[in-house]
Amino acid sequence: MNLLLSLTERCNLRCSYCYYKESQSDRVLEMSDEILEASIALAIDRTIELKQNLLNITFFGGEPLLRMPAIKKAVKLAKSMVKSRREELAKDFTLNFFVNTNGTLANDEIFAYLKKEKIKIYLSLDGPERKHNISRVKIDGRGSFGDIAPNIPKFVETGAMVLTVVTRKHVRGLSRSVKWILDQGFNSIALGVDFDGQWTESDLAGLSLEYQKMALMWLKFRKQGKDIYLGAIQDKISYRLLGERQRDNGCSIFKGAIGVAANGNVFPCSRFITSKKDAKYVLGNVLDKKKNVFAGAVAKDICRFLKYEKPECKGCSIRYRCSAHECGCISYYTTGSIYGVSPEVCAHERMLVSICDEALAKRQSLGELF
Repeated sequence: MNLLLSLTERCNLRCSYCYYKESQSDRVLEMSDEILEASIALAIDRTIELKQNLLNITFFGGEPLLRMPAIKKAVKLAKSMVKSRREELAKDFTLNFFVNTNGTLANDEIFAYLKKEKIKIYLSLDGPERKHNISRVKIDGRGSFGDIAPNIPKFVETGAMVLTVVTRKHVRGLSRSVKWILDQGFNSIALGVDFDGQWTESDLAGLSLEYQKMALMWLKFRKQGKDIYLGAIQDKISYRLLGERQRDNGCSIFKGAIGVAANGNVFPCSRFITSKKDAKYVLGNVLDKKKNVFAGAVAKDICRFLKYEKPECKGCSIRYRCSAHECGCISYYTTGSIYGVSPEVCAHERMLVSICDEALAKRQSLGELF
C-alpha cells in the first residue's frame, strides 16, 4: 500500500513543468494534523483490508521539507498506529517512509533525521547546472542548482533516487546529463517526460538518439556488474522479459495507492491530487467517516479502468508495456480522462519500446541483464 501525503501546497520553486502549477495555483494550503492522522488511519485500514504486507508513506507537496514538524508527527503517528494494530497486520508487514523533495532546503539536521528514521529520498535533479536550471527555478526566476549542489554528496550517501524530468529543451545532451548524475555517485534514476502536447517529430527524433545512447550506457554498466537502475530503459525491458503488464507491476493506481490532498480529499494516485472544488476523480474525504471512499462511483470507475482495454490500442503488440494504454495518471494529465490516449505519448512509447527491444537483442540471456 502506498499513501501519498500532500503535506503542503507551498513550494519555494516554480518549475516550468510542474503538473501541480494549476491544480495548486494558490500554493497556500497546508494539511492539518486532523487530516494527517485520518489519512494514516485510512491507509492502515486499507492495507489490512487488502491483506498487503507493507505500507509506504510518501511525503510530498509542494515542497514537503517546508513542513518538517508535520513529517516528524506523521512518522510518530504511523509507528504508533501500526504498533497498536500489529496483530491485524501481516506477520512480515513493514512500514516505510519516503520524501519527494527538490533538495534545496536540506541541511545537516534534516539529513540526520531522515537517516535516523530511515526515510528514503526521491530527489528532483535534472542534470548539471545548465540543464537543471532550465526549468527548476526559484520564485524570483533564478536557477536552483546552487542550493542543491553542496549537498549532492550527502544525497548520494543516503541512497537517494533521482527524479529527472525531460522537456523539449532538455533533449539535446540528455544522455550526458544522465551520465553526469551517475558520475556523482547516484545509482537510481527515474526519467519522466513532460508531455505538453507540443512534441514534434524532430523533438522525438532527438530524444530517440539520446535514448539509444542511454540504452548502450545501461547495457555497459550491466556488463560490468554495476547495479544501475535507469527506469526509462530498464522498465520496458523487464516488462518484456518477465512477461508482466505495466498496469500490474509498474502502476498502483487505486488498488495499491491513494493520494491525499492538503484538504483531505482522496485520489487514486498522485497526479490527480488537487484541493480545487471542481476536482475530478475524488474518491471522498478522509474526514467523512460515513463514506467508504473505496466503494463510491469514482472507485467503481477506477476499477473499470483497471480491466479496460482501450479501443484505440486494440491489436497493438506493445499495449501492455505502454503508458498510453496502461497508466491512468499519464492518460489523465495528457487527455483529461483515464480512458484517453495521447498521440504524443503513443508515439513516444513506440519509439522507446523499439529502442529497448533492440538493446535487449544485444544480450543473449536473462542472466546478463538481471
